[in-house]
Amino acid sequence: MGAGKSERMGTPKMMLRYQEKTLIRHVIDAALDSDVDDVVVVINPEVEGLLAEATVAGVNKIFLNNHSNKGLSSSVKSGLYVLPAEVEAAIFLLGDQPLISSREINLLLEEFHADHEHFIYQSSYIGKRGHPVLFHRRMFNRLLEIKGDKGGRDLVKKYTDQVKIIEMGKNYPFDIDTIADYKKLLRKEVS
Repeated sequence: MGAGKSERMGTPKMMLRYQEKTLIRHVIDAALDSDVDDVVVVINPEVEGLLAEATVAGVNKIFLNNHSNKGLSSSVKSGLYVLPAEVEAAIFLLGDQPLISSREINLLLEEFHADHEHFIYQSSYIGKRGHPVLFHRRMFNRLLEIKGDKGGRDLVKKYTDQVKIIEMGKNYPFDIDTIADYKKLLRKEVS
C-alpha cells in the first residue's frame, strides 16, 4: 500500500531514495522475491513518477487510488477488490517500510499454510507487533467494512482469538513517517 498523502512528511515519501531505490520499490521487490502468488500495488495517482516506479515485471495489478484522501481504509478496500476470486489470503505491506524483506513475508505464508486455526497472522519484532499482516479470506468482508484512516488494526484487536503472532526475531522495520525517520533510515545505510 502506497497511496498515502505523506502529510506528516511534507513530500511524497514513496519516492524517497534508500540504497539506490525508492522506498516503495524496496517493498515491491520484497513481495516479488517472496513466495506470494500475486502482487497488487495500491498507489496515489497524484504522486509524480509513482506509477512508473510501481510498474515492475511480476506486479499483477496496480490500482490507482483516487480516494486516498478517505484514508488507509480506501487502500485496503482497493487492494481487496482487485484480488483474484480464488485467493485464500492477503498480506498487507506498507510502502513506507523499506526494511521489510521477503523473509518476513515467507514466514507468514509458512505459518498460514501450516496452521489452519487462525484468520489473522501478525508479525512481531522482539515483542513489538507490526507489518506485514496476513488476513484469511474469511476476514475480507470485515476489512471491507473499515472506514476512515484505519487498516486492519481494529480487527486484530477485536478478534484476538483469531490472531497468531509470528515472531520475526529482529528489530522492527520502522515506518518512514517524518523527515527524522528518513534521516534515521539513511544513518542505517552508512552504519
